[in-house]
Amino acid sequence: MKLSTILQNSLLLPKKDALFKLNRMNMRDTLVYINILFLILFLPDVLRFINNVKDAKGSIPDVVIIQVLFLYPALMIFITTLIVTLLAGIAYFIRNIIKRKLAFHQLWKMTAYALTWPILLYLLIKIIDLNNFLMIIPLLLYLLLITKMITIYPKRN
Repeated sequence: MKLSTILQNSLLLPKKDALFKLNRMNMRDTLVYINILFLILFLPDVLRFINNVKDAKGSIPDVVIIQVLFLYPALMIFITTLIVTLLAGIAYFIRNIIKRKLAFHQLWKMTAYALTWPILLYLLIKIIDLNNFLMIIPLLLYLLLITKMITIYPKRN
């Protein structure tokens, strides 16, 4: 798998070469990459949840283990796909405004890769425990990145 290549190119976005290399990646690698990124994003919350549900004896109930091992990954894949699809819908709207030739599946992949910097920034804001108002900055960064990425492609006739 080319996860290290995907990460390197995602960090170089919105450069044209990085964008075209990432658009050549297959969808399986894209899905694995974005799910790993979101797993890293929500891992502290999962660990906090597990730590908070210990019973009186200090052990973790079996129900919680089943939830974390089976239900949580399925929920994460669903949430990840939903978030990327909704953000790709915003990118589709931007694409229509600036009249570029891009299909939705291309925008979906571009959105998945464009989320690298916003997710890293979100983690940094969360770790430093800054003001909740600053949580909008990753969204604005995504909008800036995706707009610049879309403008690389040619206009529609």
